[in-house]
Amino acid sequence: MILSALLLAAVQPAAIAVEDEIVVIGRRLNSISTMVGKDQIGRFTCSVDKSSGNVNLDKRLCKTTVRCIRDGAVGDGAVKACVEAEKPKLLAKLRRELEGSR
Repeated sequence: MILSALLLAAVQPAAIAVEDEIVVIGRRLNSISTMVGKDQIGRFTCSVDKSSGNVNLDKRLCKTTVRCIRDGAVGDGAVKACVEAEKPKLLAKLRRELEGSR
């Protein structure tokens, strides 16, 4: 019984740390802008104006933005709405990755 209490105590701080990290990154994510264009041969290019602190999340944010445009989102408002709808999924994937790495 004592062993299970010790194990539970050891696991909880890691879970709290991941959740705290997700909250911080989520706040950063809300302040990031993506810039999408096309290169000379028609391929989409994307960059972020600042990093979320996680390179993989930044890449996924760009891929999500490009996917929204390819799926027909036209204009800043429509693209933003599409990306905003996808952000919870991006953060959920990041949460799983962070939990798996600890």
